[in-house]
Amino acid sequence: MNQRPLSAAYDGMTSRELAAAAYAHADNELESLRIKAAIPWKTYSMMDVQFIDALEHLHLMGYLWANDYWRLEFLYAGDVLGMAYHHITGDIKKRDGYVELLTGWKKIIAAHFEALKEVCEAHGIDYKTVLKRVNIAEDADRTAGLDLEYKTRVIAALETFLAVGE
Repeated sequence: MNQRPLSAAYDGMTSRELAAAAYAHADNELESLRIKAAIPWKTYSMMDVQFIDALEHLHLMGYLWANDYWRLEFLYAGDVLGMAYHHITGDIKKRDGYVELLTGWKKIIAAHFEALKEVCEAHGIDYKTVLKRVNIAEDADRTAGLDLEYKTRVIAALETFLAVGE
């Protein structure tokens, strides 16, 4: 009869295999402890963790902001296409409704840029560098004004994200 403990099954597994096993048994505390016991411990020398954390959050903030920017542009473009379709088919009943709708999107997109700019200034981050890193050229039409409620929500979201780890 085999007298080896069950934890011996994890000896010799690669880190990827152990990670897959840990993921598969995340809800089983005893098995998780067995897997954890098989993980080799190492000592590392690395850059300051707060620096790495702050840098990663800056990158992620830019990517998340850009993702939301493209979502807004997509929604704006969808309404432009809807307006064009209704114009071609002769179904436009309220032309002013489309003007108001598109103006609303322009205000939101302009507020999106302004929110990023304000947060960058508050945290000593170069606004133009963030735009460059996410490959977005600032071309928001601010003639229609800003949606201040939306701007406030974006600022709050970005501030919360940058505050992680402080």
